[in-house]
Amino acid sequence: MLLFSGGLDSSLLLAAAARALGPGLTALTCTGPHTVPGELAAAFALARRLGVRHLVRETDPLVLPDFRHNTPQRCYACKKALIGQAWKIAGALGIGEIWDGTNLDDLADYRPGLQAAREAGVGSPLLAASLGKAAIRALSRKLGLPWDRPPQSCLATRFPYHTPLTREALARVGRAESWLRRRGFTHVRLRVKGDTARLELSSAEWCKFLNPQIRRPFTALAARLGWGLELYQVAVKEVILNVSF
Repeated sequence: MLLFSGGLDSSLLLAAAARALGPGLTALTCTGPHTVPGELAAAFALARRLGVRHLVRETDPLVLPDFRHNTPQRCYACKKALIGQAWKIAGALGIGEIWDGTNLDDLADYRPGLQAAREAGVGSPLLAASLGKAAIRALSRKLGLPWDRPPQSCLATRFPYHTPLTREALARVGRAESWLRRRGFTHVRLRVKGDTARLELSSAEWCKFLNPQIRRPFTALAARLGWGLELYQVAVKEVILNVSF
């Protein structure tokens, strides 16, 4: 069984495993209030395109204290619970292995969820093959997969540690980011701290955003959601406009 988020890494693994296993492959996508809007649709579309058996299950990590209180062990607790649910499903289907899309570059980041996966016996074929992001993108392009998709992370990462998480707060961030993605923006993050939201975009997308036809309605949306807005350029890691609108 493949833990399939619909992102770049697990999509490549899905395509490779589908070729090798055919109908023997089952993909599992877990979705909940922390899921970036649009991720489930992307996962569903690719699994259908490849003819893979695809299971979707609702999860609610907010029932977990470490997640709800947004501690540094948030990802560990969430992944442990998700994998526990996956093993139950796998056992009911007679499946003896679970894989995820962990890759070589993931080892360079603080990812407590990786510890949970290792403890639970989850295999990582991309990591075993020493594949990093650059190689994954190159292989995805050769296979006709969406190779240029930006990396995603769950909506809980938009809040500083120890900021309590609620379904409503996660939904507000998802709503704001989706507004921009529907208008063609790709590398979008809205980091929330108190009553300020810091918008992160790639350097290539700032000119488009600063067009008044985009900036003004988005600023108004942010205000309705309860935030003043800061603008932050991801590529060079510097605040280019540290002002509130």
